[in-house]
Parts: sequence; C-alpha cells; structure tokens
Amino acid sequence: MEYIVTALVVIACIILVVVKKQQPTEDKLEKQKREYEEILKVNNVPEEHHKIVVGQSKVYNIYNCPAIVWKEENMVKTLYLRANAKPILAEQEEEDYLFLASQPYVDFLRFDGTEYPDWAVQPEYIKEMFMPYVNSSVSKGGIDYKKNMYWIGTTCVYAASMAEMFKMLGRPLKDYTNMVDNKKEMAKDGSIPEDMLEEYRKEKAAKKEASEFIKEEEKKDKNAVDGMEKAIQVIRDSERKSAEKAINALYAKLLADKRFEDLEKATKDEEFRKQLFEEYK
Repeated sequence: MEYIVTALVVIACIILVVVKKQQPTEDKLEKQKREYEEILKVNNVPEEHHKIVVGQSKVYNIYNCPAIVWKEENMVKTLYLRANAKPILAEQEEEDYLFLASQPYVDFLRFDGTEYPDWAVQPEYIKEMFMPYVNSSVSKGGIDYKKNMYWIGTTCVYAASMAEMFKMLGRPLKDYTNMVDNKKEMAKDGSIPEDMLEEYRKEKAAKKEASEFIKEEEKKDKNAVDGMEKAIQVIRDSERKSAEKAINALYAKLLADKRFEDLEKATKDEEFRKQLFEEYK
C-alpha cells in the first residue's frame, strides 16, 4: 500500500512540474499574440487582410519575412514584420502588381545550414501564424523550404503567398502579364486560388472548343459557311458577356461612390455610360 501511495505522490509531483514548465510557454505565446495584435492596430490594418511570406526584398534587405497585405481603393499596402525591428509599412499602386514572373528558389537556409535571421528570430507565434504561406514540406532531413517562388509586381513570394496576393487583388488571371516560365507548374503548386483557376480553365476550354469547332467545320466544304457563322456567334456571345461584366463592374463602382442618379441614368443612356467608362479608366 505504501508503494502505491508513494508512486501516486511521485506521479503528482511530475505532473505539477510539467504543468509549471508549460505555463511560461503559454504565457509567452499569449504575450506575442497581444504584441502582434497591437502592431495591426497601430498600423490600421483592416480586418480584411492577407498574410504572406516575402521571399526576398532588395529594397528592404530582407529574406523570408512575414508580411501583411491589403488593398485600399487602387493602392496596395504591405506591412513587413521584420524580426527585432520596427515594422515597415509600404504602399504601391494596384496596377504595379499586374506582372507575373518566375523566381529561382530562395532557400530558408544559408550555405552553412543556419536559417536566415529574418525568419529564425521571429517570435514563435508569428512563425506559427505565417508558416502556411511558405509552402514547406517534410523531407527525410527535416523541413524542406525549397519551393516555387514568383514575382508579382515588385514582390517576391512563395506559391502559397502568391495565392493570397491573387485573393487580395481580386482580379482574373487574364488581367496579368504572365511571364512565368512553367505555367503548368503554376496551375498545380497552389499559387492560384481554386476559384480563379477554375475560371481560367473554363475560359481556356471555351477557346479550345471554339478553335476545334472551326477546324472541324473548315474540313467540310458544304458546312464551311455554317461553321464560320457559329464561330462568329461564339465570339459575339463572349464579347457580350465581357461587355455585361464591364457594365456590372461600372454599376458597382457607381454604387460604391453613392452616385445613384448617375447609376439610374447609365442604365438608360448608352452614350452617358460610355462617358462613365472613360471616367473610371
């Protein structure tokens, strides 16, 4: 009986020691969380923002730096969460982000195997929050950070962060000048949000379908004219849908600007609508 009591006492002591050891860690993470939330507050970061990890920035001399991006009207704001340094708040016009290009791997590790300071000395809370935007994978030697990276405008990011940039900008893939070397890889590495990718696939499939239809019809002399008419109709339908989309976007802007009288007039007056399109260019 004495052995049982002694064993229970020992177990209770071990549990108490473990709990005490864990408690400071929890307090530390809570403190880091409060500090992170304070940074968002001080820099007026809106609720609708996106987390990314910037692979490199020669302007600010940083590597693998967590950052927050959001859009305000036609401007994109980026808050760089530098390690052991004051955050940097930068802004650029949205149009500057409409260029895509490939980027060679930027490893998290130096040649000697140590992590870049920008990431290594980040608070644990920040690391946990931003790790999903790095595109890391587990390999035999540990965590492998060598993943596809891209330039979107002047920002170099990992594939998962690229998806967040696309979500933040909210524009279709056709709006971008795409200079990415391997576009097929881009379609499968998670750099494009699924809904945006689906829209891209549909547009591509529609173009392919129209192209194949025309080729098939051109082989048949007796149906050549019909084939061309149908192809023209496909193009007209596509143009009509594009025009409807542009008109809806214009109406949305008028609503956002509370230009209700102009909105009503635009629905009836085509010439006035054209003037508004020129105004919102």
